[in-house]
Amino acid sequence: MSKEKKERTYSPSKVFKELKTVKWPTFKELMSSSALVIVFTVLFGLYFFVCEVLSSGLVKMIVGA
Repeated sequence: MSKEKKERTYSPSKVFKELKTVKWPTFKELMSSSALVIVFTVLFGLYFFVCEVLSSGLVKMIVGA
């Protein structure tokens, strides 16, 4: 089994060549993805807030404070 050594140097020409092969998102795709991230962030925030309120209420009930 021979191990091939991969080249680890990056030249500007290779970087620009690779950037030309990247499929960049359109503005519509970018806005759609951003909106999805914002919606899920708010939903997870609400979920954790409800969990925090319920667990702190449960602890207060157990401790009796």
